[in-house]
Amino acid sequence: MEITGDFLTPSLRTALRPLLLPSLRLRVSGEAVPDSTGTRFGGVPLLAGDAPWPRSAAGRPLSFLGQLNSTDVNTRLGATLLPPDTLLSFFYDLHEEPWGFDPADASGSRVLVTPQAAAHPRAAPAEAASFPAHATVATPARTLPDRWDSPPGRPLAAALHEGVEAFYDAAEEQDEDVPRHRVFGWPELVQGPMQLECQLVTNGIYCGDPDGYRDPRVADLRAGARDWLLLWQIDTDEDAGWAWGDAGTLYYWIHRDDLATGDFDRVWLIQQCC
Repeated sequence: MEITGDFLTPSLRTALRPLLLPSLRLRVSGEAVPDSTGTRFGGVPLLAGDAPWPRSAAGRPLSFLGQLNSTDVNTRLGATLLPPDTLLSFFYDLHEEPWGFDPADASGSRVLVTPQAAAHPRAAPAEAASFPAHATVATPARTLPDRWDSPPGRPLAAALHEGVEAFYDAAEEQDEDVPRHRVFGWPELVQGPMQLECQLVTNGIYCGDPDGYRDPRVADLRAGARDWLLLWQIDTDEDAGWAWGDAGTLYYWIHRDDLATGDFDRVWLIQQCC
């Protein structure tokens, strides 16, 4: 949840401060040059000359959704979270539209990291869907978890006291009914929290039904859920030319250790929709 109004009383600030995460809110702001180096949706990816186009396990080329310019992101957040002077290109299997609850969904999405000095435009294979290039405007924003979200290791319930429910009511009343594209921070949930799902699925546990959460391995894996961070949230957006399921959202998640080392090979995608 994005904090855009001054709803935090001094006591609430004390209780909720440990849960606040910085983020960038992205908005589509018109057309862009298809191969521009800035943070954008659509267009063509800028990849290293020897980088193969990412494909699913079935051999289908994934579709390019957009890119993050690490310099843009780091500068606006005031922290070096992404590898300096790089472009992060995000891909997704639009044929299958995997949800991310099955370990077999690993090949359905990909993030490629390319040093800007080595980046060159790459045309999409004929079989891959493509989207017009749209520039974005990034606005720094503070975020809190959804009121129904229980952050792993930092349960929201611990912060609940008199005034918290009124705070969430007020914050949600001023919420805009517009696409929510976000880099880092807490996600806007369509269904439920995703960190534990990321932790289990990337460790080989199928989470498409309740049985996965009853797997005996869950007890040992649960604590690691706190190490999964939202990387990029891409919402349904008519201006960008896409819709995920029934007005849903795509969430790219990264493990804290992988972010620290600049390893984006294990980024995990989850789709949620109504």
